[in-house]
Amino acid sequence: MPSMSYCMFENTAGEMEQCLNRLEDNIGNEDFLRDMSVYERDGIMILMSLAKSFAKHDRFLNRLEKEYLGDREV
Repeated sequence: MPSMSYCMFENTAGEMEQCLNRLEDNIGNEDFLRDMSVYERDGIMILMSLAKSFAKHDRFLNRLEKEYLGDREV
């Protein structure tokens, strides 16, 4: 089910954390990708591409964080 717009980033962050944990648990497992369904393999490749695209915006997000949050802790 899609996330509601007001909690999309929060929900997605939790899901991505689960995916990253699964990936880290399988570092060194030669069969990790081979054992996945084609849908899972496609998904992990799409996630990797999206993460790279998202990271390109880190300067913008860091600037917004400083402007809007100031010295408050996140």
